[in-house]
Amino acid sequence: MSPMEDKDLQTSTTNYSDPYLTTKENYKLEIDTWISDAEAELADLYLRKKILEADFSTLLEQYKCYILADEKISTIAKTNLITYFSYDLLKPFKSVGLEQTEHYNTWETRHFYTAYQLDEQKNLVFYFKLKVVDERFVVDYLPFITLNVAEMTVKINDKHVRTLISLWYSDKFLSRSQLSLFNQDINELLKYFKSCGFEVLPSLLDNTQALSLRVVSNFPVSQTTLDRIFITAMENEEYDFKLLGEETYQVLLNQEQNMIIYRQAEQTELFIDSNNRRRSILDFATSYPFLVPLFVKGNT
Repeated sequence: MSPMEDKDLQTSTTNYSDPYLTTKENYKLEIDTWISDAEAELADLYLRKKILEADFSTLLEQYKCYILADEKISTIAKTNLITYFSYDLLKPFKSVGLEQTEHYNTWETRHFYTAYQLDEQKNLVFYFKLKVVDERFVVDYLPFITLNVAEMTVKINDKHVRTLISLWYSDKFLSRSQLSLFNQDINELLKYFKSCGFEVLPSLLDNTQALSLRVVSNFPVSQTTLDRIFITAMENEEYDFKLLGEETYQVLLNQEQNMIIYRQAEQTELFIDSNNRRRSILDFATSYPFLVPLFVKGNT
């Protein structure tokens, strides 16, 4: 055989593709992919099992790892983690019949519904919707409590404390007893948050502190409202109404509590002093409904 013929044979052999060997190689690659997928799925199952078995402190660390630090986690495992973490935080509501609804992020109690959602900063926000006195009425979920897990702080949306007062006093969608029960339930929850290591920031809903604060209503108090407050104070032996200065009034209440009203052109400034008695604004408002028009607009 000439050198030229030998070279042609080698080239032909080199370029030849064996279908059998190609099939084997492709099958091997396919199996490698299956193994990789199975290992990932198995790892995810182990993680979900770990989340399922975790106590609160472990769930907290997992939340920081997989939610705040964005460690890789499947959608199912992430949903499970947030759900179990949220449920653990809501444990005090078991005393009022806490049950999960058909929606994975929503729970129901005898007094209200609550749902969670992550905001853009990955804070855990709890929304609340109280059960109305008449089912013909519809109220929205209110973003009431925000947990900043990174800083371990809890913030109450004070704006919606006023919303609740308005739903009771102005709209008649809620009853006074509902607000009282909700106030108790939320304060039990805040107490539990503290035991879990969170700092609960000052709020109008906190009944562990005495009221000694200024509150601004973004509307001017009407003369009709002042007249009604004056009449109520004069008709009750435990109350009194005094003029302190130009457009400044003081309402003396029982147990040496009082409120000072600063009447202004565009707004109303209030100073509330509960005389070292621990109570929230909800408790104060439901105890003295004749003063509520100073907090919420709609009744003059």
